[in-house]
Amino acid sequence: MDFQLHLRVAELYTRHSEIISDNQLEQWPDLYTDDCLYKLISRANFDRQLPLGTILCESRGALIDRVTAIRNTMVYAPRSIIHAVSNVRLTKVAADGTLSARSMFCVWQTLPDGQSHMQLVGRSFDRVAVNSAELRFRERIAVFDSELVPGSIVYPI
Repeated sequence: MDFQLHLRVAELYTRHSEIISDNQLEQWPDLYTDDCLYKLISRANFDRQLPLGTILCESRGALIDRVTAIRNTMVYAPRSIIHAVSNVRLTKVAADGTLSARSMFCVWQTLPDGQSHMQLVGRSFDRVAVNSAELRFRERIAVFDSELVPGSIVYPI
């Protein structure tokens, strides 16, 4: 695969992590196509091909709604998030130019008591739309490893 293309994909993943870690959530939907799919799902459900996800957004508008809910209607303790991504790999280029990619992620959370702890670890399976100027996620399936759904998931993964 083209090395420059791989660098562009890695930059998309890095920007995604920075937006979440820097609490710039209003910019998060800009990394997705209008007709995107975003799903956070447990490994158990993913492996069994069960559709139930912890978070499901079926369009860029739904991502905007999620950010609006986080900012205005959800009740949760303040927290800082560090979202780290690694092992970004392109797995396929489709005839229409859409890329299949995957990565590993780790999310650390710090609550007001000052203790940091790992919130989630997992993998993502993504489709990335390519046009001449930019890359955007068309589909992001974030699969977290634990079967117990953390009750403190507020921010995107």
